[in-house]
Amino acid sequence: MSQPTPSESGLMGMSSFPNLGRLASKGNKLATLISAFAFAFSAVSFYETVLKQPKISIHVPAVLHYGRDGGGDTEVFAVPLTVTNEGAQSGTVLGIELVVENPKASGEAAKSKVFYSAYMGEHPRDANAINRAFAPITVAGRSSFSDTIRFYPQGNVFPHLVTDTGGFKMKLTVKTATPPEPSLIDRIFRAGDPRPLTFERTLPYMSDQHLKFRRGTIAMHADDWKPTISSTAK
Repeated sequence: MSQPTPSESGLMGMSSFPNLGRLASKGNKLATLISAFAFAFSAVSFYETVLKQPKISIHVPAVLHYGRDGGGDTEVFAVPLTVTNEGAQSGTVLGIELVVENPKASGEAAKSKVFYSAYMGEHPRDANAINRAFAPITVAGRSSFSDTIRFYPQGNVFPHLVTDTGGFKMKLTVKTATPPEPSLIDRIFRAGDPRPLTFERTLPYMSDQHLKFRRGTIAMHADDWKPTISSTAK
C-alpha cells in the first residue's frame, strides 16, 4: 500500500481545519460590532459629560420661617433652598417667585400674595444688619447650591397675608437663563425651566410681639415633616 506524499499530507492537514474564510468573516463581524459598541459608548459618554444641557431642580426642606421686617409691616418668608444641576453644562437661576395662598383668609386679610427673591441668608435679628441682596445663582454641572432665600412681597405690604395659625399653600417658580441665540444643540436638548414646585406649610402659633418687637421668626413645617422636591424639568 502506497504512502501519501508530503504534499498530499499537507492538503489533508489543511482540510482538517474549519473553513478559514468563514472564521475570518465571523471575526470581521465581531470586530465591527465591538467598534460600533465602543463608538456608541463614547458618544453617550461625551453627551453626558460635555453636551448635556443644564437640568435644574429645586429642593425645599420640611421647615421654613415666617418673619416681619420694616417695624413689623413687611411680611418675610425665609426659605432654605437647594438648587441642583444634573446636566453637564452650568445653569443659572435668574430669579425665584413665591406665591402664598391663605385658604382661611376672610374679611380684609389677603387671600394670596406674590413674593420675590430679595435677599439671601437668615432673617437677621438686628434691624441694622447688612443684607445680602439676591443675585443670580450659577450652578456648575453635576453640582448643587444651598442657601436661605428671603422673599418679600411685591407691591403693597398691606393687607397682611398671615394673621393667624393654619395651613398655607405655596408655589415656587424658578426662572433660568437661556442663550439669546440658542444653538441647534440648545434647541434639541435644552431641558427648560423646572416645573413650579407646590407645597403646603403650617404655622403652629402666632405672636405679633415676637415678630414685631423681637424680630424673631416662626417655623412653618410640612404636616408630614418631609422635604419637597421639584419634578423633572419641562
